[in-house]
Amino acid sequence: MNSLAESFREPGHTYLSPHRVGIALGLQIQSVAERARVSRNTPAARPQNESLQQYLRDVVRVLAAAERMAGGDRSSAIFWFMNEPLQDFDYLTPDALLQRGKAQVVIDYIESIAGGATG
Repeated sequence: MNSLAESFREPGHTYLSPHRVGIALGLQIQSVAERARVSRNTPAARPQNESLQQYLRDVVRVLAAAERMAGGDRSSAIFWFMNEPLQDFDYLTPDALLQRGKAQVVIDYIESIAGGATG
């Protein structure tokens, strides 16, 4: 099975595909751009844009941690990422936290759950 990052890679390139990430998350490409805080044209015109790629890498990092927590169930990890209000973070979803630049906070939270410290 391909790694999560590999499944989101732009075919024939070394960067992540905004389109593939959008499809996985159930988002229009404009929503991906908005979350990455880039122009709505950037995903199509400049998919290798550093700000966009940093956001996509953060998505992949959080989803990989969530997928491990979900026992390898990618669809459950994506559902959790997009929809689960986290009590410890004023009921923001992991997606909302990531939009605020809190990828590492979400990963630390996932690891604390996996370790039994929270939950």
